[in-house]
Amino acid sequence: MKAHGYVSAEEVRQALRQIYRNDSETNLQNALAQSLADEFKPVNEKGRWKPSPLLVLIFVLLCALTGVFLYFSIGVAP
Repeated sequence: MKAHGYVSAEEVRQALRQIYRNDSETNLQNALAQSLADEFKPVNEKGRWKPSPLLVLIFVLLCALTGVFLYFSIGVAP
């Protein structure tokens, strides 16, 4: 078998970077957006990211709890 040539370490690094750049699981931003997206329809009709209903519910409850806390700690004057 005839060898066509050796591969340099830099060529291997560039090939690995290209492989990992295209992989959606290694990109933290894409993996996080995918995990927080709606399971059934992650993209709406306009092509925009659609959040999970559970994430929206948690956000609304957190805002409500923060509002109640601020009302009773700052809003109520003795």
